[in-house]
Amino acid sequence: MVNKIQGEGYKEIFNSSPAAIMMVDIDAPVYTILDVNEAYLAATNSDRETLVGRGVFAAFPGNPTDEESKNIERTIYSFEQAIQTKKPHTMSNYRYDIPIRGTNEFEERYWTTTNNPILDEHGNVKYFIHSPANVTELYKLRQREQAGVEALKNQRQQLYATFMQAPVGIAIFKGPNYIVDLINPPLCELYGQTIEQMLGKPVFEVLHHAKGLGFEELIDNVRLTGKPFKGDGLPAPLMRNGVLETVYLNFVYEPFRENDGTISGVIAVATEVTEQINAKRQTEEAEERARLAAEAVGAGTFDLNLLTGEMITSNLFANIFGFDKPVSRNEYVKVFHKDDLGVRNKAHLEAPLTGKLVYEARVVWPDKSVHWIRVEGKVYYNAKPEAIRILGTLLDITEQKLAKEEQRKLITLVANSVDLMSILNMDGTNSYINEAGKNLLGFESDEEVAKTPIANLHAPEDFVLVEQEVLPSVMSVGRWAGVMNVRHLKTGEVFQVFNNCIRIDDPVTGVPICVGAVMRDMRPELAAKQALADSEELLRNITTAAPTGLWMADENGNIIYVNQTWIDWTNLPYEKNLGAGWLSAIVNEDKAKASNKFINDLTNRNLYEAEFRIHHADGTIHWCIANGKPQYGSDGVFTGYIGACVDITEQKYLQQQKDDFIGIASHELKTPVTSIKAYTQVLERMLRKRGEIKEAEMIGRMDVQVNRLTSLIGDLLDVTKINSGKLQFNDQQFDFNVHVKELLEELQRTTAKHTLVENFAPTAVVYGDKERIGQVITNLITNAIKYSPNADKIIIHSALKNEEITLCVQDFGIGIPKDKLDKVFEQFYRVSGDMQHTFPGLGLGLYISSEIIKREGGRIWVTSAEGKGSTFCFALPVNK
Repeated sequence: MVNKIQGEGYKEIFNSSPAAIMMVDIDAPVYTILDVNEAYLAATNSDRETLVGRGVFAAFPGNPTDEESKNIERTIYSFEQAIQTKKPHTMSNYRYDIPIRGTNEFEERYWTTTNNPILDEHGNVKYFIHSPANVTELYKLRQREQAGVEALKNQRQQLYATFMQAPVGIAIFKGPNYIVDLINPPLCELYGQTIEQMLGKPVFEVLHHAKGLGFEELIDNVRLTGKPFKGDGLPAPLMRNGVLETVYLNFVYEPFRENDGTISGVIAVATEVTEQINAKRQTEEAEERARLAAEAVGAGTFDLNLLTGEMITSNLFANIFGFDKPVSRNEYVKVFHKDDLGVRNKAHLEAPLTGKLVYEARVVWPDKSVHWIRVEGKVYYNAKPEAIRILGTLLDITEQKLAKEEQRKLITLVANSVDLMSILNMDGTNSYINEAGKNLLGFESDEEVAKTPIANLHAPEDFVLVEQEVLPSVMSVGRWAGVMNVRHLKTGEVFQVFNNCIRIDDPVTGVPICVGAVMRDMRPELAAKQALADSEELLRNITTAAPTGLWMADENGNIIYVNQTWIDWTNLPYEKNLGAGWLSAIVNEDKAKASNKFINDLTNRNLYEAEFRIHHADGTIHWCIANGKPQYGSDGVFTGYIGACVDITEQKYLQQQKDDFIGIASHELKTPVTSIKAYTQVLERMLRKRGEIKEAEMIGRMDVQVNRLTSLIGDLLDVTKINSGKLQFNDQQFDFNVHVKELLEELQRTTAKHTLVENFAPTAVVYGDKERIGQVITNLITNAIKYSPNADKIIIHSALKNEEITLCVQDFGIGIPKDKLDKVFEQFYRVSGDMQHTFPGLGLGLYISSEIIKREGGRIWVTSAEGKGSTFCFALPVNK
C-alpha cells in the first residue's frame, strides 16, 4: 500500500521529517492507517507494527472519558471536512490521552492537528495526511497565561532582544508570499538592506535578484512539508554597495508554527561563508595544480584523513597499485607484499610524530607481478596540535629498483670475476682494477693502482705494442682484442694475457672519457693445452699398445675412430675402416647379423654386443666379440658409441673342445645309463614280486635318480647339438592349448603339494616342433615347482595377441634378484649364494629353452621380484 502512495523522494522526506505525520486512507468509518513516520511514533508512544494497517480509532481507542469521546467525534468531523472540501482542516487544542508504555495508565496530552487531503491527477482525494502537534505544554501555558501575562511579555522582550543581537542573521517570513515579519540587523547587513527596507514586504520583492534561482522552491517545500532545509556553502546573488555580487551562505530554513501548530511561515538563519569558500577553493585549486604537476612526472597523489581513515587518491595512484580506478584504503593495504606490510605500518605510526611519511615497499598486482613503490607525504595538524591529514605522492620505482639491482649484480660480478677488469683514465692511469686484477698484476691497494702508470705494467719492448697498436686502435675504431704481455709489479714476471678493451664515451657529448679492459691470464689455458696435448699423446700411445681393438662411432652410427690394434688385425688402412668400412673385415656369413644388431641397438640407444668372425691379417679366420656403450653429452643428447673388440678365437676353440668332450661323454654315458635303468626296473619288479617291499622302494628311489641322470645327459646332448647347430626340429601344426593341457595333466601327477592352475584364453593352431615346445613348457613348470617350495600353486596363462601365442608360468617362490635377470638364460647359470646347494641342477634348462624358442622364431623373457616369485613367458608367431 505504501508503494501506492509514495512518490519520488517520499521515503527520505517522510522518515526524516521532524513533524509527526500519519497517512490515513479515506475508507470511512475505519480510516486505515497507511504509514507513520518516526516522529509520529515518538510523539504517540507507539510502534509501527501496532498502527500500520489498522483503523485510526482501533489503534487509538483513547482514555474512556466524556471529554475524549467528544474529541473522537471532532476528529471524525475534521476527517470528513478535509475529504469533502478537499482542503486542509485543523483541530486546535483538543485533548487525546496516550497510553504509557508498560502500564494501563494514560498520559494527558493536548494536540493541534491538521488533516491535509492529498489529491490524485483527477482532483479526487487519494488519502490525507494527519499531522498532530503536541501542544500540551503550550496549552497548559495558556491556561496560566492570564496569571503570567506580564512575565510572558518580559520573556518575549528578552527573546526579541536576543533575536536582534544574535551573531547570525535571523528572519521570519510569513504567508505564502513570505512577508518579512521579523528580521535582525546581521541578516539585513548580509542582504545589503536596512530593517525598514525589509519589514512588511515580500522578501523576494526586496531581493528580486534572487528570484528564479530556486530559493522560492526551497522555502515552499519547508512551509508545505514542515521539513527543514540546510544549505552549506551555496551561492547567492546579493547587492553590496550597489553592486550585485555572488556570495556564499550557510543557511537553514525551519518551518514557523503558530500556537495551534499550523505552519504559517519560515524561519531563516543565515551566515556568510564567502571567505571560507574562497579559501577552500584556492586550496583545492592549489592541490589540483600540485596533483597535475605530480602526475606529469608519473607520481600518483593521495589525501588521507587521519581522523576518519578515509583516503582520496588519483587514478594514477590506483594504477600504480594495480587497480583500474581508485578503491578504498583497505583494498590498497591488501596488495602490499606480506614481507613489506610491517615497513608500511611502522612508517604510518611514526608519521604523526615526525611530520612526514616516507617508505619504500612492494605491492603485488592482480596478475601476481611484484612492483616497488615509494611513498612520500607531509602531515598536517590542527590547533591542538593533532595530526589530522597527510597529503603525499606515490611513485612506481620498480624500474629504478631493478636497475639498481642489476647494477649491484654487475658490481658483484666485476668484483668477483676471475679475470682482470679495469678502467683506464685518459691520463694513462687506472682509476679502478678489481681484486682479481690487483692480484694478477701485484697491486696491494687502490691508491697504488691510481698512482701507477700503465707503462710500469709492461716490459719496454712490450709497451711498444700498447702505444703503437692497442691504444690507437681503441681510440679510432672503439675496441682492440688480442694477446699481449704484461709484467708483475713485484716479481717482474712477464706473462701472456688476452686483452679485450673498448673505448667508453660520454653519453651526452660523445667525447672519450676512459678505456675499459678485460684481461684473462693465459697461463692456466696454456698449461691446460699442454696438459691436454700430453694426455692425448699418452692416450694415443695406450690405445695403440692395447691388445684390444678400440672404436668410436658418431650419433649416426658411422665409425670415426679405430685403434692400431684393429688395423693390425684387419690389415685395412685407417681410412678404410671409417664409416661402414669396418664391415669389409667381417666374413660374409656374419656381416648382416653384426650390422643389423648394431643398427637396432643404435636406434634404441642400447648397449651393443655381437659376436662375429673376421678375416685376420695372418690369413686365418678369427672370432671377435664387440661391445659398445652409448655416449651422451652434458646436455643429455646422444653423441654416439665408444666400444672395444676382443679376439675370442682361443676361447671359441676351448669352448668347442668342451662341447666335443661333453658330446662324447654324453653319448658314452647314455648307453650304460640306459642299461642301468633297465636292470633297475627289472630288479624292482622282482623284489616286489618276492614281497620285499622296502628293498623295492629303495630300488625305486635309485630309478628316480637314474631318471635325473638321464635328464642331465639329455640336457648336455641338447647343448652340444645347439652349439654345433645340429639340434633337429620337426615342425607340424598342433592346437597349442590342447597340447599344454596334456602336459599339465602329466606334470600334476609329479607334485602333490602344488596345484597347477589353468588360466587359458582362446589361442590357435601353431606351426612348430610340438615335442621341443613341450620340452620348454615342461622345463618352465618343473622349475616353478622346484623354486617355490613354500607355495601351493603355479598359474599357467595363455593368450593370443598381435598374431602371437603367449604362455606364461607364474610361481610364488624365491624370486630372482634384479641384477641377475639378464643372466638366467645363460648356459650353466645357477642360483648363487646360500641357495646354490638347495636347488640342484646344471643350469642348462633355461638356456636350452631359450635356444629352442629363438630357433622357432619366438622370444622368451622373465619378470621377477625377489621373495615374491617369478613369471617366465615365451611368445611364438602363429604364422611362421
